[in-house]
Amino acid sequence: MQHLIHRLLFFGKCMGGVRMKRGLLWKSICIWLFVFLFLFNINIDSSFAETKPQKATVNVSSLNVREKPHAKAKIIGSLKKGAATYIYAAKPGGWAEIRYKNKIGYVAARYLKIAKDSPVPGSEIIVAFGDSNTQGTNWRDNGYDEKDKWVNKLGQYRTVINAGVGGHTSEQGKARFQKDVLNKKPKVVIIMFGTNDAVLNANGQPKVTKAQFEKNVRYFTDTLKARQSRVILMTTIPVIQGNNTNYYYSRNNQNLYSRYNGARLWHDSYNAIVRKVAKEKKVLLVDNYKNITGSMKGITDRKLINTRFIDQSGTHFTPQGADVVYRSVSAAVNTALSK
Repeated sequence: MQHLIHRLLFFGKCMGGVRMKRGLLWKSICIWLFVFLFLFNINIDSSFAETKPQKATVNVSSLNVREKPHAKAKIIGSLKKGAATYIYAAKPGGWAEIRYKNKIGYVAARYLKIAKDSPVPGSEIIVAFGDSNTQGTNWRDNGYDEKDKWVNKLGQYRTVINAGVGGHTSEQGKARFQKDVLNKKPKVVIIMFGTNDAVLNANGQPKVTKAQFEKNVRYFTDTLKARQSRVILMTTIPVIQGNNTNYYYSRNNQNLYSRYNGARLWHDSYNAIVRKVAKEKKVLLVDNYKNITGSMKGITDRKLINTRFIDQSGTHFTPQGADVVYRSVSAAVNTALSK
């Protein structure tokens, strides 16, 4: 565009100078020169124009992914033969812009095979189905930036519908499953419930029993698989228990959880159900609990607080925690869409 502007300015000078030259002859020359330069600009720019994102597969044994579109650029990874990716733009010199581990990368386009009738990335509908950790209800209270929600990050290059509702159990989710999920005809559904299901009422009974919770997770999974939707199950995050003045126990009776060795282990027993269903149904699992605690030798409140992944409620993500989820679920979505 800048080249075109310069050429327009040049044309203006030509036109302004015709009065001082030889009339129509110079005017004709300037007009034809402008036309030539304009057409030349179109041809050059269109050859390097960005293309619509297209699905492609690697057709060599190993394809280097580079930081910039030239052969001497830093290698940031590689793709194996048969690996699926998307081309987001064509670059000069025969390079293709792709996404590699949630970053922009470049590969030699000649080693990619474009899939026939491939859907454009973003055309497949993805539904994120869950409670407040999906909706991100604590974002406004804490003054977090909306763009840092894991669902919003996931929606940068995809069509993602946020079907999270704060405070909802899987039973409440089931009541709106048809409207909020099935009616959207999603290609992929990400499901995360359990935090509210596991809350113990004053009588010591959970809002949703583990038996009913399992039935609900199985129902979601079976119904979606029958409709050819890809399912990604996610576990909830580890609870920071605290005491009667802060974190989880500031709003939940600590004594009710003592028989289960604390709220954290009790909540993780619901995660165990999610892991079991994912394994039996052979669907993808993003284990947020283990992703946060995996490197810890003994899980304690202090260690969880130090991660800065969980806010003062003891059960909700911070932006840092949401980023951990985003990276894991983004990889899972890529896997789901490549099947």
